[in-house]
Amino acid sequence: MKYRTGFLVGAALIGISLTALPAMAAPRPAGPFMAGPGTPVWGGPAMLEGIDLTKQQQKKIQTILQQAGDQDQTDTIRDDLGRVRRQIQDILSEPGQLDRPKIQALLQQQATLRAEQEARHLDVAEQIHDVLTPEQLSAIKARQAKIRDLMDQLREVQHPVPQASSN
Repeated sequence: MKYRTGFLVGAALIGISLTALPAMAAPRPAGPFMAGPGTPVWGGPAMLEGIDLTKQQQKKIQTILQQAGDQDQTDTIRDDLGRVRRQIQDILSEPGQLDRPKIQALLQQQATLRAEQEARHLDVAEQIHDVLTPEQLSAIKARQAKIRDLMDQLREVQHPVPQASSN
């Protein structure tokens, strides 16, 4: 059970790292991951920011992301997740006895849908991984470690551990 949970957490982290960045309010210049002038299609996985990609790598990655985007457009997982979430909310807002077995069944359905979604994100991450050189992957790993360290420092500043008073 621990192995499965660890795998799902790992897959979720990879999926999160590949989630498209929100569209910026100001138009951005066209780049390797843009469909046209100022039209963000995919802001590029955050892990690729700052990595010097060849034109061939840019084209391959753009193709991978386009295919993933096309699949997402024809896929019903996102809609199914929303439907399940609404059903859970509806049950939780009904007066009277809570139907826990029904909520448990919906939560299981939601977990299955999320696992499918994360598996697809992992497939995309694997395809991108295979396009990158060992040096680029090392640079990504170093950058991610630096970001984690900075996030840990920020968390320490935002949520300091209370010091025991000496009184």
